[in-house]
Amino acid sequence: CREPDNHLRFETVDLSTGARIAIGVGLATALAYAATPLAVQAARRLAFFDLPGGYKEHSKPTPYLGGAAVMFAFSLALLIGAGTLQRTLPLLGGVTVLLVLGTIDDRVPVHPGWRVLTEFTLGALISADGLGWRLGAGGVIDAVITGVWMVAVVNAFNLFDNMDGAAGTMVLVVTAGVCVLTLVDGEIWVAASSAALFGACLGFLPYNLSSPASIFLGDGGSMSLGFAVAMLVANAARYAEGSWLSLLVGFLLVGIPALDTALVIVSRRRRGIGLLTGGRDHLTHRMRVRLRTPGRVALVLGGAQALVSALVIVGSRESSSALVYIVLGFMVFGAAAIVALEDAFPAEEGSTATVAAATVIAPSGRTRTSLPDVGLAVIGLGAGLSPLFSAYFDPGVWVPIGLVLVVVAAMAAVARPPRFTLPAGLAFAGLAGLGLLSLLSTSWADVAEPANVDANLWLSYAALLLLTMVLLGAGGRARTLLIAVGVGIAIVGITVLVKLLGSHPSNLFIDGRLNSPLGYINGEGCVFAMGAWLALALAERRESVLAGVGAALTVAMAGLALLSQSRGTVVAVFVSIILVLAVAPGFRRRVFALVFIAAGLAAAGSTVVHVYSVGNAGHFSAVASHHAVVAIVVAAVCVGAAWGVAVAAANWAMRRDAARLSKVATTIAVILVAAPCVAGVVRFSSLESKVSDQWHAFVQLNGSGSGSSAQSRLLSGGGDRYDYWRIAWHSFTEHPLAGVGAGNYIEPYYLHRQTDQSIDNPHSLEMQVLSELGVLGVGVLIVFIAGLALGIRRARSAAKGTAAARGVMVAGTGTAVTWLVATSGDWMHLLPGVAAIALCGVAALCPPGDATRARLADASRRLPMLVAAAGAIFVLAVGGASLLRAELVQRYLSDARGALNADPTQAISDANRVLNLDAADLDAYYVKAAGQAHFDRAAASRTTLLAAAHESPRYFVTWILLGDLETRAGRINTARSYYRRALRLDPREPGLPALVAHPASGLRGAGR
Repeated sequence: CREPDNHLRFETVDLSTGARIAIGVGLATALAYAATPLAVQAARRLAFFDLPGGYKEHSKPTPYLGGAAVMFAFSLALLIGAGTLQRTLPLLGGVTVLLVLGTIDDRVPVHPGWRVLTEFTLGALISADGLGWRLGAGGVIDAVITGVWMVAVVNAFNLFDNMDGAAGTMVLVVTAGVCVLTLVDGEIWVAASSAALFGACLGFLPYNLSSPASIFLGDGGSMSLGFAVAMLVANAARYAEGSWLSLLVGFLLVGIPALDTALVIVSRRRRGIGLLTGGRDHLTHRMRVRLRTPGRVALVLGGAQALVSALVIVGSRESSSALVYIVLGFMVFGAAAIVALEDAFPAEEGSTATVAAATVIAPSGRTRTSLPDVGLAVIGLGAGLSPLFSAYFDPGVWVPIGLVLVVVAAMAAVARPPRFTLPAGLAFAGLAGLGLLSLLSTSWADVAEPANVDANLWLSYAALLLLTMVLLGAGGRARTLLIAVGVGIAIVGITVLVKLLGSHPSNLFIDGRLNSPLGYINGEGCVFAMGAWLALALAERRESVLAGVGAALTVAMAGLALLSQSRGTVVAVFVSIILVLAVAPGFRRRVFALVFIAAGLAAAGSTVVHVYSVGNAGHFSAVASHHAVVAIVVAAVCVGAAWGVAVAAANWAMRRDAARLSKVATTIAVILVAAPCVAGVVRFSSLESKVSDQWHAFVQLNGSGSGSSAQSRLLSGGGDRYDYWRIAWHSFTEHPLAGVGAGNYIEPYYLHRQTDQSIDNPHSLEMQVLSELGVLGVGVLIVFIAGLALGIRRARSAAKGTAAARGVMVAGTGTAVTWLVATSGDWMHLLPGVAAIALCGVAALCPPGDATRARLADASRRLPMLVAAAGAIFVLAVGGASLLRAELVQRYLSDARGALNADPTQAISDANRVLNLDAADLDAYYVKAAGQAHFDRAAASRTTLLAAAHESPRYFVTWILLGDLETRAGRINTARSYYRRALRLDPREPGLPALVAHPASGLRGAGR
């Protein structure tokens, strides 16, 4: 017969499938049951015992060599029943090597490095023989992945062999799942081999599960069993699901041992204990506290793995999406289990190492490393690095991320209910309210799909903020979060500077303005401006070296922001500087730092701005880009060095005469702030004239460069924003209470626009909320802003106490306010990665209170906390359901489009799945109509398009498609592109008025 990879398979023994399975199970069971007592006798004669003591639970010496009995039974049954020697011999060879190595380790400890090297080498060898993972990435990569897989699975089962019957029962369940899965796929050798291993474990377990156990597997048994399981699972998974998704199948088939390994790693890292140290901190030990006996523990954990395996078998028959969701659900369950079990885990009595490790405290008063620290670092780095991934703008990226955030945030809120302070509660309520109101607006919006998209985005933001707050707790972890964000943005900045020095820097620019890697010019400028605030917080440190590095990074970030020539970024930086100077303690040092930084930027400014002037004129040159990079780097180094020396000198002087120096420094700082103000007053008449000219350019829509010098666009008032905001205000006046519905600005814009720009939002958070959600939406947005304002106020009180708190306030306030001002004039809030950076700043300013004290307080204090946590979980549940639906819609719609030409029937089926989830999804209607048109079913296609028109009656352009349908049904496969083009037609176009009044007669006059 022919295997799924189209290679012929030859069997050396002509046996039916049923006979092979029967031989594997029956013969192996009988042999193991008979051989195990012999192994006990042999171990006694050789004095080969596992001695009690330390963390071990057994009270008397127990024989090893159980692994030898299991492997003997398995090997003999495999040789008789499996058939082909081509695959059997490599399996038996690897089993034998690890049986010998593990048995030696049971007698004389073997260095872990040799064990890992042997396991990896065996994995690479079976990969070279075609029996490992085959992911289509090349032989070397497949061999490395197989080697790593072998190491991971072998050691997972070795760690899991820590209680009577645990490893044997788990192998029993895993091999049963593998056998069923491969029988469905027709992979007989894997099924027969799994049956043989199943039988061998079944015959051994009566001795290993007796009370007390009469024999142990030992490392020889657990390692060899792990090898066999790893090889069989890899072969089963790659036939069950093609390409990289097969790794998901393999992971789930050994899910419970993997969960145990993860739990041990987390627990021992938290307590500062070596990963290879023995202990009673495994999943089995923690379950025994509740279940009392090893037999019950083995039964429950085996049942859990059986459930996961059943889901894998079903999921691999459905679709790749099903597997992704099963993995997601398992990971969420696993994370929750780790959190719950680890929190409830007490220090081991009598273990001095555990007690000592548990009492290692950092200077801040908390443990040096913890799971929240790791989580915050991941969130911060993910946000900071987002420009390298287009700020996660693609819904195919942010929707799955949002779903993960919602689920993890919900589990975190259940495990550690946060005690919301007023700022934290208002900030979360504002984001959650925007999400829920957007979702509710689907009931009055003309088109529900964009309202759902906006709702999912806001609910994802709310989940991110809540998860970050829960991880922050009341333990002062904000610095970890902000440092991670800053490191991520710094990596992006270094990447850009290196690319600018390349031979083709023009690829990073549009019209002389820095656009890549984020892909949106103003978003690029906003990210680097927020990065400058994070660096400035470092520049305010009293340590001269750190202060110098912070000043240098601030200059570099500001220089990159200047390359974007983003006017909104300049306004946002100006406003945030004024606010931080006004409210944050440390005025004098901050002013001096800003003066140094401004001097560096002034020195490099003309060279940096020159890139725009030549690029905008159509003469972009690599030389100009290279000069700009050199200018930025030189300015950053010089400013960093000068500021570091100045801080060192100030520290020395402060020790000499603090009072007099303080007065002098204050006087100089006031002069530095007042001088620009005085100069502005002196030149007021000229300034007033320029402002008047730029306001005229703004309202007359004279273009982005009107009224400005060709050297820079930063002082220009021209552009199309006035038209966007005028239409948004008009939309609000027509629907003042609840707006036109989230995401539905697009229709009034195309009906009333005076420009030719193709946009779908008014480029302003406030104007978008005003037009789409009305007064209700503005009220909810004010709640969020109020939470941020109160958070800044509370952070100011803390910042008066310590330099660390002051740094958190400066960084958090600068990033949050910069984003809020920037998104008031652009759509930064619709760039998930950019918004995530700002939300990290908001979370740092609005941490929750100490929930531990609230739990110990009376019920009157606990009740509000629990009610708030319940409300947050409700919001997350709604968000999770909505995001899950969106993810399924996305995947089914993508599958439908992909199958449209090759398999129209499947495309129609997938489109119907989308419509079952979202009856208002217009794209699904068009794909379905296109699929029907492939079968020349013009009437059915027309009915489908009429249904789309019914779902969105004001999008009358659907009728344009119907005119062409009667004569050329095959052209309907371009329905979606027709729809997009027609939607952007100017309403004043000849023929369209007739189409509105009389759709049937107006079709031919309107054209396309």
